[in-house]
Amino acid sequence: MIADVANFPAFHIGPLPVEIINRALGTELDSADVWVSKACHAHIALDHPEDYPVIKANIIDILRSPTYAGQDARGGNGFYLVKRIEPGVGTREFALVAIALEQNRHGSYNVKSAYLIKQSHIDSRRLNGALKTLY
Repeated sequence: MIADVANFPAFHIGPLPVEIINRALGTELDSADVWVSKACHAHIALDHPEDYPVIKANIIDILRSPTYAGQDARGGNGFYLVKRIEPGVGTREFALVAIALEQNRHGSYNVKSAYLIKQSHIDSRRLNGALKTLY
């Protein structure tokens, strides 16, 4: 994995839209930027290879204008942003970007994972209250 991580540089996504996330989830996140670490970049590329090109092309837009924000009922140390994207001709998918709740030692939020999910997953998460509409 170490050789693989070297091929996937860390990158900056942009500021977290804390106002809409805090309102939807009842959190008290502070304003800060979001980064994808080398290890997370490698994780997305290697563990979700079919989703990777779509995620990489859309991750900034997902962060800037998510449709949903969510947090699983079992708690955890993160939350996720979800947006409908167009991965290919004739298909519609949603992209999920999981982000840590706590800022890292540099004062930024870290992406933990990102992948595509189906409409049925959106529907079930909305039904159980884990996913909130942002607009």
